[in-house]
Amino acid sequence: MRQSLELARVSAQIAGTILEFRSALHPLRSFHSEDLRRFVIERVPEIAPDSPSRILRDLRKKKLLDYKIIDRRASLYEFAE
Repeated sequence: MRQSLELARVSAQIAGTILEFRSALHPLRSFHSEDLRRFVIERVPEIAPDSPSRILRDLRKKKLLDYKIIDRRASLYEFAE
């Protein structure tokens, strides 16, 4: 229960920023998780460094955006159309 509340709190803080990151890129453009992390932390510096990736996965689970993993080792992703 506590974890769900924490995820909801952090999502409320940064989900819009992650969607902004998504729309700032070409629909099929690839990105590294570090690119996302930097983009979000520049706008919301008080969040934990792993939060952007966690909320990205949550947004995918909720079908608010989609991406595929191009290279897991390199943390390379690509947004789907």
